[in-house]
Amino acid sequence: MPRAMVFLITLMFALPSDGSAQAVPSPGDRIRIKQVDGTVLTGTLAALSPETIQLSVGSDDRMAEVPVARIAVLETSLGQRSKKNNPKYIGITVATTSILGAIIGAITWRPCSGSLCVGPDTHGGGILLGFGIGALVGLPLGAFIGSLVTEERWNPASLPAPATSGLTIRPVIGSGVGFAASVRVGGF
Repeated sequence: MPRAMVFLITLMFALPSDGSAQAVPSPGDRIRIKQVDGTVLTGTLAALSPETIQLSVGSDDRMAEVPVARIAVLETSLGQRSKKNNPKYIGITVATTSILGAIIGAITWRPCSGSLCVGPDTHGGGILLGFGIGALVGLPLGAFIGSLVTEERWNPASLPAPATSGLTIRPVIGSGVGFAASVRVGGF
C-alpha cells in the first residue's frame, strides 16, 4: 500500500491542478482591462460574470460593460508606489536644462570690454558654459522630480471562467487511496 500512496502523491503534484496563482478580482477592486482592440479601461469593478465585466470608470462613476471575449489582459491594482531616483526623470531634466542653459548662454554672451574679464572669450564658449551650468542644475532637479513621481503597480488577474466539474485521485486520510469528485454550480 505505501507504493500506491507514493504513486498517487506523485500524480497529485505532477498533474495540473485547478487552482491558479492569479485570483479573480472581487467587486470593489481597482482593475485595468486591456481589450483586444487596444482600448484600455481603468476603474472599480462593479460586477462580473463568465460573460461580462462591469466597472465604474472616471470621476462621474459611469458604468462600462466589457464582454470577457474582448479582454486581452485583466489586472488588479497593487496600489501607488514612489519611484525614487528614477533615471528617466533625471535624464529628461538634465537634457532640458542643458539645452535651456545653452540657449541662455548664446543669448546673453557679450564680448569682454575691459581689463577684468570673467567668463568665456567666445560665443561658442558662452554656449558651452550655459550647457554645463544647465546640466549641473538639472541633476538635483531631476532627482527631486523623480522622487515625487508615483506610479500604480498592477498584478495580472484571472478572467472569470465558466463552472467546471472535475475528478481527482488523491489519498484519503485514514482509509488509503480514494477518489474525489467536485461539482461546481454557479459562476465562481
